[in-house]
Amino acid sequence: YNCEVVLMKLDLTGLHIEVTDAIKEFTEKKVEKLDKFFDENTICHVTFTSKSKGKQHLDIRIEYKSRTYLAESNTDNLYSGIEQLISKIEGQLRKDKAIMEKSRKEGFSAEVIEEE
Repeated sequence: YNCEVVLMKLDLTGLHIEVTDAIKEFTEKKVEKLDKFFDENTICHVTFTSKSKGKQHLDIRIEYKSRTYLAESNTDNLYSGIEQLISKIEGQLRKDKAIMEKSRKEGFSAEVIEEE
């Protein structure tokens, strides 16, 4: 399934599992939370794989500029698994933002010291 989320392009794939409208709508709603971090050139791939004994394997891959964000989850419940994936991606985004801010501050303070 290809769906348009507000900004990102969303690609949902089901392997040995049908991606129902309910799953599609829930995933779109959760992925929309990440839109503020990305633009319309961003592609979000979500793959649902049915495993034995009612287990599902979920993975999400977001390609943005030169960075790829990845998260995986093995779960009994697709909906809680999707929420776990979004939380993991949000954690990666926060970490990247903190690293960028730290390097920006360190770069700025180094420039200030050199000027003095």
